[in-house]
Amino acid sequence: MGLRKDLLYTLFGVAVFAASFLAACGAPDSQAIDPENRIRRYLYVTSGACYGGGVALATGSNTIVAYDLTTGAVKHYIRDYNTASPGDSPVGIREFSANYFLVSVENAAGRRIDIVRKDGVEQDNYINNSAALNATMRGIFLMPDKSLLVSKASAIEKFASGKSRVTIGANPFVNAPAGACATTNVNVSSLLALPNGKILYTHANTSPNNKTVLIGANGYTAAGDCLSSQAAPVTTSLPTASLLHSSGKLLIAYGSTTATSNSIYSYDLNQTTNAFSGATLAYTDYGIVNGPSAMAEDPITGDVYVANATSTFNTIEKFTFNSSTGVLTRATTLPFVQNSVFSRCVTGMAVMEKSE
Repeated sequence: MGLRKDLLYTLFGVAVFAASFLAACGAPDSQAIDPENRIRRYLYVTSGACYGGGVALATGSNTIVAYDLTTGAVKHYIRDYNTASPGDSPVGIREFSANYFLVSVENAAGRRIDIVRKDGVEQDNYINNSAALNATMRGIFLMPDKSLLVSKASAIEKFASGKSRVTIGANPFVNAPAGACATTNVNVSSLLALPNGKILYTHANTSPNNKTVLIGANGYTAAGDCLSSQAAPVTTSLPTASLLHSSGKLLIAYGSTTATSNSIYSYDLNQTTNAFSGATLAYTDYGIVNGPSAMAEDPITGDVYVANATSTFNTIEKFTFNSSTGVLTRATTLPFVQNSVFSRCVTGMAVMEKSE
């Protein structure tokens, strides 16, 4: 018995010494050792004045919330523009830094870009330029150098990293292009930039102006700056959202009041020759995808989230993506995010990390 006590005292002494030694050396605590105790990833969703290809829409809730990537449940209530800024509608979202994201805010009385802390405790105006933001706003795209592309119904604006407006003469950065991009200045519905800086956007208007176009990285000054275009699969399909998947495939969502024209297509896009090819029907089931208004990718898993704006849906679906076949497969038997006040008329989505 005495030997057992001596052994216990010895082990206890070793443990105390080890703890003191680690503390003296500045050893990290368990949360720092295990980042999962400090960092979480969520699907951030803006709800507001969305566009789903002409389908009937519910009134957006004008909120920003974060959904759990495993359960689809609301985890964080970030911002309510109804009480904070009545009349404002968040219509696009992009990660800005580890702690902040940018939101495009549609309000005919004062359009702007906000910068918001991911926990919702801080918000401020980032860009407020009435001369540039003078038409219905849609999405935003943050470039690697922190310059910003902003889509509005009639054009695409660019702001330098210092937030000054970048124009082509007196015009927006992309304005009334000609050539294969002609007549795409009525309803710019989404935009993104390729890794080489070329600008891709979708335009939703009556055929043949329901198409995706590619513009040179330096903006539009002459017809040659329209690099190429891709027509919608049918005349009744209106492109509503675009996503350059990490696999290199381009995904375009199409909404329509013609039920069978609601779909998602995948394309190969040669970023050097600017050629679209390999058009593939990635997903079609208008009982699942109807009036798609936004898409987002989980950069870790490659999963794709699609929001449905049709007023009887207001859901978010989760898909896996096969980059070899270009096909999306529904990941859950029920909508990943069920119809709720926060999923009404989704305008933007982004998977982002948040410190806990």
